[in-house]
Amino acid sequence: MSTSNQASDFDDFPVSGYGSESAMDFYEVYLKSVQLAAEIPKRKGGASEEKILRSLVKEVQASSARNGALFRRNADAKEALSTLWISGARQIARSFVAATQEMPLFNGISADQIGAIARMSVDENVLPQLPSILATYGIVLIFEPSFPGMKVDGAVFKLSTGNPVIVLSLRYSRLDNFWFTLMHELAHVALHYETLNEPILDDLEETSSILIEKQADKLGGESLISKSDWRSCDARYTPTDANVIAFAKKVKVHPSIVAGRLRRDLNRHTLFTDIINKLNVRKVLFNEE
Repeated sequence: MSTSNQASDFDDFPVSGYGSESAMDFYEVYLKSVQLAAEIPKRKGGASEEKILRSLVKEVQASSARNGALFRRNADAKEALSTLWISGARQIARSFVAATQEMPLFNGISADQIGAIARMSVDENVLPQLPSILATYGIVLIFEPSFPGMKVDGAVFKLSTGNPVIVLSLRYSRLDNFWFTLMHELAHVALHYETLNEPILDDLEETSSILIEKQADKLGGESLISKSDWRSCDARYTPTDANVIAFAKKVKVHPSIVAGRLRRDLNRHTLFTDIINKLNVRKVLFNEE
């Protein structure tokens, strides 16, 4: 693009609402957003190109104002979809806060409090109540399916109000995956709140060497089943449904959580299918099969 064309395009482009941001800076945000938009796969029945671009501009602009990594990275399809997904989740979260009367400020959450939430897993009917329960801590919980092609189980970031937002994609409809992901994201909130100006996206099928991911894995896992309790789990050595159910009752979590951890640790993903497939999370939350 020639210098004269750049000037002409720039003269016609709307200036950012951020008073401290120059028009040229905003134009760079726009160019970055156009680059991202070009990477979004065309989907029938999806959002209009204009709506997609507006969402991307908002997210890239916010990242630019924070000097975030999003604005600096080169665009690819994975980043483009992630940015669009987070933008939609952010809008839903803001609406949730606005609609929730007297949404409290976030004042931290302890390991004991996360553990108490984990104990709620024994009640299958608690799932639709969790957004209201976490709101009492000043935490926003939303369920937002990810786009095809994305490999993400959950994400966490914070709003300008300081309220942390946890997004669960429900990539899998299993209850064990739901609770493992929720505990992992709550651990991020407890341990890494100050870093959440930029979103963290998690694919829990991948083993990460990043320190904060290891820390979230540890606290999230311990919140569900402590290391000392796990050492005494008979189902580790005699993997039967009866042993899984008995141990789950002992540590006060849903049996699918014990079954899911055993399947992962033993790398035997055909075990405990009756326990694992008993409940479909998407059906409970959205009445989907």
